Parts: sequence; C-alpha cells; structure tokens
Amino acid sequence: MMTTAPQDIFLGEPTWLATPQSSLQINSVAVSPDGQLTVGGSSSEFGTGQFCFYGYDATGAEVWRVPVSGPDATQGVFWVAISDDKRFAACGGETGETAGFLYIVDATDGRILFQDNQLPSRVNQLTFSHDGNLLLADFEHELRLYQYFEHELQSCQYTVGCSDLALSAWSQSDSIGLPTDFSSYSGVLAASGDRVWVGAINYNTQPYTGLVQQIEVTDGKFGAVATYDQAQGVMRVVATENGVYAAASLHDGSCAFFQAVQPTTAFVYKPDLASLDIAYAIAITETPAKQLVIVVGANQSPIGDKKGDTGVLYRVDVVQTQSEIANFPVWAPQPGWTHSLLYGVNPGVSLDRDATLVTATDGEPDEEGGGINQDESPGNFYLLDARSGQQLWQYDTRLMNWPMALTPDGRTAVGGSDDGSIYYWKL
Repeated sequence: MMTTAPQDIFLGEPTWLATPQSSLQINSVAVSPDGQLTVGGSSSEFGTGQFCFYGYDATGAEVWRVPVSGPDATQGVFWVAISDDKRFAACGGETGETAGFLYIVDATDGRILFQDNQLPSRVNQLTFSHDGNLLLADFEHELRLYQYFEHELQSCQYTVGCSDLALSAWSQSDSIGLPTDFSSYSGVLAASGDRVWVGAINYNTQPYTGLVQQIEVTDGKFGAVATYDQAQGVMRVVATENGVYAAASLHDGSCAFFQAVQPTTAFVYKPDLASLDIAYAIAITETPAKQLVIVVGANQSPIGDKKGDTGVLYRVDVVQTQSEIANFPVWAPQPGWTHSLLYGVNPGVSLDRDATLVTATDGEPDEEGGGINQDESPGNFYLLDARSGQQLWQYDTRLMNWPMALTPDGRTAVGGSDDGSIYYWKL
C-alpha cells in the first residue's frame, strides 16, 4: 500500500510512504544518489512471515518485489544496499539462527542475479563500490567480497551443440575472518573499492573491548590488514567517500577517528555529557572544502525515576594541528553542538556531502515484555541543520524507527519503521 502525503518540510510530512506488509517491520532502507530509486526489506525481530525485498520509484510506486523466504521464516531482511548507478540492489539477513541469506538483483526489474540461502550467519551490513562491481558483506565473524564480471557475449557459432551465452555474473571473490573472540556488526567498503573499514567488539572482556581494521582490497581480493585496538567495543564504523578517513562509534558513547596512512588511532573523543551510554549511530563526511565532520548518536541512561534511555546527538569536527609525528598529521577533535532526542538513538544518523543536514531516528524495543512489537516505544524521524544543530522537523510514528539516510546532495531522505512503512521525503 502506498500513500501520498501533502509535502510540508517544516512539519516533516513525508512526500510518500509505502506499507507493503503492515504486520512486519522495515529494518533497512537505501536510496540511489539521484533519489529516483528506494529499496527496503521486511523483517520481524521476534515473529515469522514471508519476507520480501522491495523497490520503489520517486513517486512511491512499487516497481518490483522479490520474496526472500518462505511463509514461516524468522527475522528476515536486516540490511539493503543499492549501487550508485542503479544497476544492482542487494539485501541480506537471516531466516533462522544458522541460515543467513544474500540476494543481488537487477535494480531495474528485481530479476535475481545471485542468491545464497545457506550462509553461516546473518548478513549485518552491505556496501557496493561506486562502480557497482564489488559488494562487501559483513557477518558476525567474517567478511566476504562479491564481484561482478561483465564479459562480452561468447559466440558458439562454430561449435556443435552450443548456443550463444552471456557470461556476466556475480560470484564470491574472497573472504577473511575476524580475530578470535571479536564480533562484527559493521563493515564498509570504500567507494573506490580498494579499502574496507570494519569495527568489532569483544564481549568476553569487562568492559567490552574493540578494534577497527583497515583492509586493503586489490582486484576483488583482501590484502594487508592494519588493526587499531580500542579500549571500548566498536558498535559501528563509517568512512568518507574516498575511504581515506574513517570513524567509529563506541560502547561508552565516545567516537574514534582514523586516517588510512596512520598506524594508530588518530584520536578518541567523548563529550562531557551526563549518563552517556552506548553509541549505535555515527556519520562522517569530508566536504568539498575538505572539512571533516562527524555526528554521533548515543544513548543516555535513565536518571532518577525515568524509565528507558533518552538520546543525544553530538557533532565533532576533525582539525589538523600544526605539528606532525613521524610524518603523519596530528588530528584533534573540535567539539560542536549537542541535541537531545526523546528515546535511545538508533543507527539512522546520516550526513549529506556538504554537512548541511543530518538525520536521526529513535525508539526502544520491548525488552521486558518478551519482545512483542506492539509494546515497544513510539519512534521519531528527525532532520537537523548540521551546522547549528537546530532541529528542522520531527516526524513521529507509533513504533520505533531504525534506519534513515540522506542522498549525498541532501535533497532526498528515506526512512524505515517498525510500523511496516518506508518513508520518503523530498527536501
């Protein structure tokens, strides 16, 4: 079902929303850089269903849907991605505790180009390279690369019993394991396809420790690995478009910054905020003027009689000092604004390329009531001025919201909600 709403950017009313399966959740959405194609997948954190992968055009019309499970599967689509040129779209997740899946489809019509329903665990994150020919899949203990080879038509004109055959295809090109005891829920491929940044957490230590790894990629194969140990577990990692800079959100609400050529963490920053807790959300951009901006979304533990977390966004700029050590720049955090949210912050924090806008989502699951979706908190989608931290609008939903993303030009935003809807804003 698709609904078109009157557009009012000041109130946050979406341009359109689609609710393909009202009984299921939308855990992940993605949008093409031109805002013309939005993809999303259905899921259920605690229930069962027949989960699907969806594509919508800029008017909200469904252009394809791809079933990725039978009618009684569990969990469903956890992450989706789309290539910049809109050739390919991908979704991944799980249909059982040991049944992960990955689908790669033609983004114009939803035709399945690659599928694997026997993966060892859930697909936690997917990233395409800029040219669309490489796809990174992050699993809990492993990373895999998938590569698209486009061959010319093979002619069988003079071969008996043979017909012309197009050899273009997707296939797994490499894999690499994470260090023992570490679990990863976030890994990204640089747009250039030559570098991966991955974050991980070790739940066997107190407090949880973490690491970030930078992994070289050449011709679809993993190469040299640089490891940056962290005193806190790493929840999410992000990188600039060129992959030269990366940032990670940490388990205590702090963030870390990295430069590709440096062998150590450039800095770790934690704002002086009361009851700062786990940071599930982070975004980074390098503007055309070479300004490096990070926005982090963290939880704040309950104070007094309040039940449930609140959330906070904070901005920190990355500045280079005059001094250098071992020929590497010295970087320092420059604190910016902070902005409070009603509930715990979820991963839907994103920035446009120019760092003019930032999105955020919030809401809390029902952890005490056995995980019944209807008993979780309401949620909100937020749009803020990234320069001042001023809130431009807040759009509330009856259930919590997890994903939200901006196009690089800041003209389109998309979001997904546990209410089963995909939301689209023309900004």
